Amino acid sequence: MLNHLLTVILLLICTCAYLRAMAPSLLDKNKTGLLGIFWKCSRIGERKSPYVAVCSSVFHPSYLLFSWWPFHNSVVKMASWTSL
Repeated sequence: MLNHLLTVILLLICTCAYLRAMAPSLLDKNKTGLLGIFWKCSRIGERKSPYVAVCSSVFHPSYLLFSWWPFHNSVVKMASWTSL
């Protein structure tokens, strides 16, 4: 559960930083309030981009490996079951 939450937060930070790089006026006009969260995420993505990149590259392979691994085992078991 925590892994999924961290993945969502990292994706939010990366998306906001990308949007601010492409259209700065879109996020700069909402620095306060509820929409200010997106501006703050973009600032984190800009200032801490090496750390965000390391976290993303650490979470991404572990998420891919461990999210489909049980499904992969059941497919292998099913294939060995049908070959008998």
